[in-house]
Amino acid sequence: MQRPPCRSSRLCVALPASLLSEAPGLREKTLKAGLVGRACAIFRVDEVVVYKDVEGCEEDAELLVELLNYMCCPQYLRKLVYPLKPSLRYVGTLPPLRTPNHPLESRVEDLPSSSFREGLVIECRRGVLRIEAGLRRLIEVEGRARVGERVVLELRKMGKGRLKAKVIDREQVPYYFGFTAKLDLRTLSQVVASLRGSGYDFVLATSRLGRPLNEALGYLRKRLKADTLILYGSPREGLAEILRREGLSLNDIAELTINFIPHQGVETVRTEEALMASLAVVNMLTNRAAR
Repeated sequence: MQRPPCRSSRLCVALPASLLSEAPGLREKTLKAGLVGRACAIFRVDEVVVYKDVEGCEEDAELLVELLNYMCCPQYLRKLVYPLKPSLRYVGTLPPLRTPNHPLESRVEDLPSSSFREGLVIECRRGVLRIEAGLRRLIEVEGRARVGERVVLELRKMGKGRLKAKVIDREQVPYYFGFTAKLDLRTLSQVVASLRGSGYDFVLATSRLGRPLNEALGYLRKRLKADTLILYGSPREGLAEILRREGLSLNDIAELTINFIPHQGVETVRTEEALMASLAVVNMLTNRAAR
């Protein structure tokens, strides 16, 4: 399959914990999470963070993160990583991502000469790891890791069915390798402060109250060269309303607020729709900036 390039800078999206709250049942919540996961994968998001926007949304927030991480998990590891549980009842309705960390080859003979795969540590004995990587046999590699830990492997074919493998950091994979999702049930301003501390220098808010996109294209293109955090409101409240409960405004936490859908033809834009629209613009601008 095609190997999409890594972004030249990191891209993180912050989504509200109540994103799934208006979906009436588990099946509908699962379908909505699938739309979010597809949007993030299509536009090469690196990290998804779910923040607390209202009280009482913890269960939906945990479900969203679990479903997003399930989507990102390679198909050959899912039964090992995710045991059967009620919250995963409708995962069969989730659309496949087919990101590069979801390879289809299951035989060593079918692998390219050099490849990267996710694996799960099954056994660790005397400095040798035995790793399930979806290849009909466990891969043995020297190293240290906990049983049950997920790792990334660099594989090289050596001929006659032999493989040379080593454990590497995810950041060493030379192409886009999917996203990760995590739950941070602090307020939006606290989550933003934490992510700024981890290197996200450009904080971009999405709001119908923001500057029209066409008025900010030049500045936006320039700032997207930095590690970028994009903030999204909830199905019921925009970012301005969410921050007002903290006694803050958008200007207090975001460098720039953009209306990515000027003259929208509907009363409200759903979070997953805003996600798709804004990431499409960001993808266009960052691809042009990288040339």
